[in-house]
Amino acid sequence: MQSLNPQFDLLGRLISASEMRHKVISHNIANVNTPDYQRLDVEFEQQLSQELARGQSDGHRSAAPEVIQTPGLINRADGNNVDIDREIGQLNKNALLQQVWLQLLTTEMNQMRTAIES
Repeated sequence: MQSLNPQFDLLGRLISASEMRHKVISHNIANVNTPDYQRLDVEFEQQLSQELARGQSDGHRSAAPEVIQTPGLINRADGNNVDIDREIGQLNKNALLQQVWLQLLTTEMNQMRTAIES
């Protein structure tokens, strides 16, 4: 079912992906000293960008956040490839993006409420 406002759907999906990314980054941080642990990430924005470029005017939404192992990172001697400084930076970036998405959603809702009340 499509939302009355497509921005609600888009922002909701971005917020959900951001929540998932927060959990994954927290999991990476918790496992920074676990031997052989491999860093995880959430892939979503590229899929969403491709979906939006295709138009998807039929309401079908195929892009969904997906947890993946991060390829190409250098392992430490213990086999772990988590860089705590990178994770903290990613956590901060994700928190800021989530605040932006939530603020935009609040703005959209306020505009809709104003339109309804007018």
